[in-house]
Amino acid sequence: METRKLITSVEIAVGSLLLIFIAYGYYLGHFVNHEAFWDFVREDGPVEYPTALFLFFCSLIGVYRVYEYRTLKKPLWLLTWGAMAFLFFFAAGEEISWGQRIFGIESSEFFLEHNKQAETNLHNLIVGGQNINILIFSRLMFVVLIVYFVFSHLLVKKVAFVRRLVNQFRVPLPKTQHLVLMAVSTVMVLLIGLKKESELHELSFAFVFFLIFLNPFKVAED
Repeated sequence: METRKLITSVEIAVGSLLLIFIAYGYYLGHFVNHEAFWDFVREDGPVEYPTALFLFFCSLIGVYRVYEYRTLKKPLWLLTWGAMAFLFFFAAGEEISWGQRIFGIESSEFFLEHNKQAETNLHNLIVGGQNINILIFSRLMFVVLIVYFVFSHLLVKKVAFVRRLVNQFRVPLPKTQHLVLMAVSTVMVLLIGLKKESELHELSFAFVFFLIFLNPFKVAED
């Protein structure tokens, strides 16, 4: 019971903090000036660091789940959460260009030539004239996230095969409060309507996925 209360308190605190971040961004963009908003969402700024931090927290939860499930003889559960730990650690590193600006590390010749921002990260690479960030990290991720947030519960409820896969791989799904928070934060960010508002979308994903990993929806087994 105490653990449940603690998780609820964390969810309220993190959700409230996310909405405060976005509301403050709206205030800066519409009641101060655009430059103040862009400074708020700049590289190595007040939005980017919490985004990277919560992506890293997601990775830590993945590591904890692997440790938690290590004796259950559920290799697919370990695979899922091990993959989550790796992917979110990678995302956290990419978000801050692997600490390049923090530690004053110069980009190599390859990244100076092929990276749109001359930074040491993969998501801003230009390959064959294609922007990797737009092709994979924007368009593909958009489709995946729409299916995940909008249709996952319906698919799990209506399609037995999907339900079995989710249980076999222990895929973390959002609860109702996570879906509501994601929807509200998305609408709030869209209302800002300024360049680089996508940084606040990234912040939303980091915070919400942290809450999903912390307290995932449990799918009933057949």
